[in-house]
Amino acid sequence: MNIAPAVIRAEPHTEIGSLLQQDAGVIVERWCKVAREEQPTAKRVYHEVLRDQLTEFLGAMGIALKHSGRPGSEPHWKASEHGEQRWDSGWSLTELVRDYQLMRLVVLEYLEENLSRPLYYRESMAVGVFIDDAIAASIARYVAHREDHLRNLTLARAKELEDLSRRKDEFLAILGHELRNPLAPIRNSVVVLRQLLSDSPSAVAKSLDVLDRQSQQLGRLVDDLLDIGRISRGEFELRKTRIDLRTAIDQALQMNEPLIKSRGHQLDLSIPATPLYLEADPHRITQIVSNLLNNAVKYTEPGGQIWLTVDAEDNTAVVRVRDNGIGIAPDMLTRVFDLFARVDQPQSSGREGLGIGLALVHRLVQQHGGTITAQSAGLGAGAEFTVRLPMESGSPDMQPAKADATPADQVLIIKQVKEDRH
Repeated sequence: MNIAPAVIRAEPHTEIGSLLQQDAGVIVERWCKVAREEQPTAKRVYHEVLRDQLTEFLGAMGIALKHSGRPGSEPHWKASEHGEQRWDSGWSLTELVRDYQLMRLVVLEYLEENLSRPLYYRESMAVGVFIDDAIAASIARYVAHREDHLRNLTLARAKELEDLSRRKDEFLAILGHELRNPLAPIRNSVVVLRQLLSDSPSAVAKSLDVLDRQSQQLGRLVDDLLDIGRISRGEFELRKTRIDLRTAIDQALQMNEPLIKSRGHQLDLSIPATPLYLEADPHRITQIVSNLLNNAVKYTEPGGQIWLTVDAEDNTAVVRVRDNGIGIAPDMLTRVFDLFARVDQPQSSGREGLGIGLALVHRLVQQHGGTITAQSAGLGAGAEFTVRLPMESGSPDMQPAKADATPADQVLIIKQVKEDRH
């Protein structure tokens, strides 16, 4: 015979309700013993959590069974409260459900032993309905708290990562300034030594060249560190003005000429005969091109070839830097502009870098409203980086070179030979 749970909830069961209310503590003690035997490894805190809360729960169930109407409200509330405490204690959902099932068996057994008559079928059903309601209420609270718990963990992790990122930015800023302080006098000393030893032997002159070149390289790295930190902290500001892109490229070439010469590379440079005007920060545009050239020089074996090409396409200035160096693995192409991303392979041993230069270039290009892409056929096949920057509004596209222009007006080719090392 099936009886609807709603009907059972509305029926008063005064005798068993009074017994449950009166002997709730005794029943819980019996339940604790059975639960220990049934699940000895379960994480239960009997005296602090289960004993107190289940005793209140059984007492509330007894009161509800004694009265007609809507007896389910109080046990529901106690079940929710109990489920909340069990979640806070770190218990599993499986343990929670099994404990209520054990409670049903213990309650029915206790009623059969202590009633002066047999336990009626509808009374047994009433106990089962309330236990089922308790399971449903506790599971609902358990799930809700689990979602809140996971959400809080996610927020805490995000806060932790945010703090870590902030400390990283602060570290980079401090590191950059600490490196810059001793670097300035070193570079000044090189200038003074060059002047004092202008008539010195070639070996001394070459040593001064190495000091000068390496100190400039270190200075560029320190500047990149400081710039990355400023951009990350939102303290970076562009100083835009009307510039000719060719001027910035010329300055970038001058900055990299010593390094290109030291590695014996051949550089093919193709620039237009007419100006390419941009609304940009001249120092940062020079920095973009310089970093790309420096990257090509560093990752191309001595005696390699580098191409720097400048064009205008649909009112967009296009700068391409290509080399026949070590190339980029396909899985790195999507990550090559990430901060601290490095191309790690045996051929690049000793010059992997910190993964700052390209990340800085990417952010500088974006701040100028441009785009940058990387292409490579794979390891050992060289690489090409393409920067696209919007030209000044209303600026005419590059005009074709004049018919009587000399080749030097159209394409400038610089060939560098490998210098002797010591």
